[in-house]
Amino acid sequence: MKKLTKVKNVCTNKKVCLAAGLLAGVAVLAWGWCVTTRPGVGVIDFGAAQGKAKLYQSVIAEQRKYEEQIRVRIAADSVDLEKEAQTLESKKASMKPEEYQKKALSLQRRFAVIQDKYRPMVERIVAASQIALKGAEKEIAKAVEQTAKQKGVKVLLPVNNVLYAEKSADMTDTFVKNLDKLVQSVPYPDPAKLGG
Repeated sequence: MKKLTKVKNVCTNKKVCLAAGLLAGVAVLAWGWCVTTRPGVGVIDFGAAQGKAKLYQSVIAEQRKYEEQIRVRIAADSVDLEKEAQTLESKKASMKPEEYQKKALSLQRRFAVIQDKYRPMVERIVAASQIALKGAEKEIAKAVEQTAKQKGVKVLLPVNNVLYAEKSADMTDTFVKNLDKLVQSVPYPDPAKLGG
């Protein structure tokens, strides 16, 4: 059997000990208040809701459609560079390391130029998604309010701002059902027509 050693006092600074004690006391009081008053608190996982609600799915589908168009254009602009990269890889064994690195770096820079060319378009696609969702802010807020009332909670928080919540506090599915009843899609602006 191992002999137990005496635990050293971790808190040597009296001010730190006092602050830690006060913080612990506040935490206990807050916990006691929550237990005695039992305020209804629920959480919504908006990330999961985006995977389920028809509104979010319609916006995501539109965004992917435009992103695919950009991807195709980037691929078309990169055909010659892809061939050069394949040729470079096939000659790598016969090249000096410095020469290979220089040519590989040159190819990477040329790829970056192509990607930079389309970056504003990608940013406009993201902006279009934000505009589309902004058009549904009232319906989203109404769905949150309906969810809180249906579940009898006084506070609904986004799950990513909560350290711990029981499964019973998760109101995501109810929120999705309420949102689907209110709105299933919103107009998606043409990203090409957005400024930038």
